[in-house]
Amino acid sequence: MKTMRKYLMMLMLGFFTLASIAQTQDDPWWVNIELTNNKFSYRFFESLYDFGQLDNSGFRVGLDRYLSKSFDAEFGFSYGKLRHENIYESNLTDLDLRLVYKLANGYLIKEDSKIAPFVFLGAGLSWFGNVEGIYDEFEEGTYANLPMGAGIEFKVTEGASITTKAAFNNSIQDAPSYMQYSLGVSFSLGKKKDSDGDGIYDKEDACPNTAGPAENMGCPWPDTDGDGVLDKDDACPNEAGTLGGCPDSDGDGIKDSEDACPTVAGIAQFGGCPDSDGDGIQDSEDQCPNVAGTLNGCPDQDGDGVKDSDDACPTVAGTLNGCPDSDGDGIRDQDDTCPQIAGIAANNGCPEVKEEVKEALELAVKNIQFNSGSDVLKTSSYASLNQVAELMKENTTFGLKLSGYTDNTGNEDSNLELSKRRANATRAYLIAQGVAESRLTADGYGIANPVADNNTREGRAANRRVELEIVFN
Repeated sequence: MKTMRKYLMMLMLGFFTLASIAQTQDDPWWVNIELTNNKFSYRFFESLYDFGQLDNSGFRVGLDRYLSKSFDAEFGFSYGKLRHENIYESNLTDLDLRLVYKLANGYLIKEDSKIAPFVFLGAGLSWFGNVEGIYDEFEEGTYANLPMGAGIEFKVTEGASITTKAAFNNSIQDAPSYMQYSLGVSFSLGKKKDSDGDGIYDKEDACPNTAGPAENMGCPWPDTDGDGVLDKDDACPNEAGTLGGCPDSDGDGIKDSEDACPTVAGIAQFGGCPDSDGDGIQDSEDQCPNVAGTLNGCPDQDGDGVKDSDDACPTVAGTLNGCPDSDGDGIRDQDDTCPQIAGIAANNGCPEVKEEVKEALELAVKNIQFNSGSDVLKTSSYASLNQVAELMKENTTFGLKLSGYTDNTGNEDSNLELSKRRANATRAYLIAQGVAESRLTADGYGIANPVADNNTREGRAANRRVELEIVFN
């Protein structure tokens, strides 16, 4: 009995000595609950490997303590039967301390491997009771043994595993040796430590006392420039800024390093430079930066290529200082008497009339004569009208307006009708001389617009006339 107490004290002391080595490790305590089957070692290990016989079933409870990534310590208790045919039978109680070497230690197999083999060696006590059979070479009692063996742990979750073991309990006293097979489960007894509360266990936390995300191994992300944007999200980690962590001095949403105008707010279209009037032309190239326009940034309402501020006719397209000049003679249509026919300024935009034409017309006006009350031309009128006809055929740019007049002698209505017939008679003569009808118009105005005194014979003769006026079509 003294010997048993001695061994028991040694086992307990050894276990707590080993356990004290790793008290600071996360989740160090585990409990093992196993079903066992003992096999009696009889004559050259006979029956040790007889797996079909389960009549020696029992149980084992163990307390496991983490020591290091290579070693654990296990203190265990088991109870069951030990029998072999009719040779031997007894109750069997074990108490042992095992040092476990884990192959999944990062050197041989990865630590996080789901299948983790191990070997063990220890010291223990076995109590044999109710011994029966012919194998009675020893008495009931407690005997020392050296358990050794191997096993495999199948990790199911962070806090639970399935284990299978084979342990040969080799007696170092006069007692039977035996093999103990077991299958069981292991459970964690404690909660893994997470000092900073970041959800990462201290064992796996590179910064166990400072909370941080798992993707950074439990450490907080740095903010080197102190701008409130973590370096991992900061496009400019060494320079404080408000735009994704980068400076944006003008606040236009374009970081300074990519902003062509970093101190003046602008738009992305122009690399961060402004377009104040929104006309699609940046201010630096816009001649009218504050007024929207299409001509170098300036308004051009009529689209003639002359900006409104320089356009004398801003609402009508034109080529002459922005005004129309339909005939291209350099005289604005609004100032051009002949806007569709090129002319000269001296003639108000109409074509120049040669002096010989003017002289011929003046002479013809003087020489056009009719008998009194008649619309028949006198033969003395022919020479002058013939000269007019020739000049018109040579100069096709102008036409003639023929206006007939009378003196105030006689009935006013009759005079009006007479004046019309005389003008048309003159027109008919010129047409007969080869002048195109379209170039000649004729009308009469009776006693209107006298050029002389109707109270004298000479004056009345002067008022009986057909005037020839150059017109341009």
